[in-house]
Amino acid sequence: MERIRYLALLGRDTEALDEGFKLLPHTSDRRELLLVLAQINQRQYRWHEAAVLHEKALRTVRTPEEEAYVRHHIGRRLFDEARFRAAADEFQWAADLYRVADQPELAEDNRQAMRHALQVHGAERGAGRSAFDLS
Repeated sequence: MERIRYLALLGRDTEALDEGFKLLPHTSDRRELLLVLAQINQRQYRWHEAAVLHEKALRTVRTPEEEAYVRHHIGRRLFDEARFRAAADEFQWAADLYRVADQPELAEDNRQAMRHALQVHGAERGAGRSAFDLS
């Protein structure tokens, strides 16, 4: 797994993806590997591929804390896609799950991410309206 992270850090994404998918059936930490592979796809603007990997990672969760961790990653992808409202929803979901899991610091981090996503969403909508307001 570390080799895949290093390859990705070095910008050798094709190698990282190839090795990651080969390792996937044999790893004990399937969720983390799926999230790493999703992040590599995300950096290449391959949103659909990243989303599919995130959904697979969601199927591995067993606890609210594990689900919150995956939801946070989904929120980051949605934010990168400029889907700010959807990102805010995922960050809120992650915050609620972290709160239930008694992880108040992580819950607050996700609430802050949610507020930021909503702020960007609002600014984007405001700019869009004024740009088309001809009256």
